[in-house]
Amino acid sequence: MRYVALFVVAMAGSFVRGWYRNTPLRREMRTRPITFRTDQLWVRFPASPWRESGTAVRGMELIIRGDLFRVGAPFGLGLNYYFRAAETTIELSRNPLRIYGLTGRREWIVVRGRQLDREVRLAMTKRYFLEDVWNALLGAGAVPTSAGPTPRDGRNRL
Repeated sequence: MRYVALFVVAMAGSFVRGWYRNTPLRREMRTRPITFRTDQLWVRFPASPWRESGTAVRGMELIIRGDLFRVGAPFGLGLNYYFRAAETTIELSRNPLRIYGLTGRREWIVVRGRQLDREVRLAMTKRYFLEDVWNALLGAGAVPTSAGPTPRDGRNRL
């Protein structure tokens, strides 16, 4: 029972530390109007003590307000990462997906930025309209380091 209590305290401390770390950008972001919003993203967050690296979380959202954007849980609850677009790079990565011997190619947008004293890297994808997400990030001022997603038509959707 003692270990469960210790685990709960550690989780709460980690949440508060992350919330505090994002405070300056979160406050600045609230003052600006929303220029782009999408949800139902799959996001791979950086590794943490309670989550293994590369685990994708579904149902996340991307909100862009001017040159700031947030990737995280709806309503700001849970995992949230805030970025200043001009200090952020984006690139396209293809992740092979193997199901029953078939090889698929899902495209991921890899976001690299800084939060206070550390570098943050996460990847996000969306089944449809990934090019709209890419263009919105470019419009906010993110710096591309690769070409964007391939345009999709009705025949070759993932």
